Amino acid sequence: MGEEKALWIYQQLLDRTDAVLQQCSGDVHIFYAGGAATEFGNCFQRFPKTKQQGSDLGERMEAAFRWGFTQGYPKIVGIGTDLWGINQSLLEGALSALDGTEVVFGPATDGGYYLLGMKTLQEALFRDKVWSSDRVLRDSLNDLVSKRIALLEEKSDLDCVDDLLLYPDLVSRLHAHFNPTPKK
Repeated sequence: MGEEKALWIYQQLLDRTDAVLQQCSGDVHIFYAGGAATEFGNCFQRFPKTKQQGSDLGERMEAAFRWGFTQGYPKIVGIGTDLWGINQSLLEGALSALDGTEVVFGPATDGGYYLLGMKTLQEALFRDKVWSSDRVLRDSLNDLVSKRIALLEEKSDLDCVDDLLLYPDLVSRLHAHFNPTPKK
């Protein structure tokens, strides 16, 4: 695919996530990895940002959830920026699910999850996992056998080129951007 196209897709994912988060009635806080918060360009401008802390994905997620609970939030939903199928009703559904459960997952087709929500910090979810494996969701569910859990609709996040093919609208936009129709 190439670095330029991959970067373009990443920007589209950021833009889509930002547009959905702009509609949220609750508080939004961005936890990011990598360089400076200013590197988001026009995305996430109205939201406070904190650099992620931790050496692996589990530690970084745990730190973000821990921060939220110490701030007094009664329910927290965390998402990544690699879900083209994100929308407002998905986030609202996750928050609503937490009214009757302790944890909610958005299962990913690759065996992981694209969304995690909880009402209290479930530390076991962030420990002893092989992140980015097809066992993450299954292992996480095993950690919570005594808890009430909700599962949202299974969706495919974008981890590789094959995942991109599941979103023809994004593929069409990609082709149109890099192969514009000549003007007559």
